[in-house]
Amino acid sequence: MEQELNVLQNTDHPHMVRVFELLQDDAHFYIVTELVTGGELYDHIIKVKRLTERQAADLIKQLLLALNYMHEQNIVHRDIKPENILLAPEESTEPGKLNLKLTDFGFACFYRPERGLKQVLGSPLYMAPEIVREE
Repeated sequence: MEQELNVLQNTDHPHMVRVFELLQDDAHFYIVTELVTGGELYDHIIKVKRLTERQAADLIKQLLLALNYMHEQNIVHRDIKPENILLAPEESTEPGKLNLKLTDFGFACFYRPERGLKQVLGSPLYMAPEIVREE
């Protein structure tokens, strides 16, 4: 949890869930975030059955912008999957446009190239085979 809080305190990007406040008492940590009302990308895909090529490209672009920002900060997410991508209705003139928000930074960590990553973390069904095989 401490690692996640450290990552969240050091990030600010329009395609990542914003963190407003981090609180703790003797027994718990509390993370106050922006309200994202569109649900998970996974549920959206199940509901609509398919995305147009334009919609898919727009969502991928937003995800890549968030990941690029994280990597510029030397942060790796390590659990990218549709369940960890939230959707917010876009406040624009384009009806139906979705705004992606990356969330769940429980496995995220700061990356140091000289040390690499030793621990295999993530959701196995979404992991690259070489990661699962620890290659």
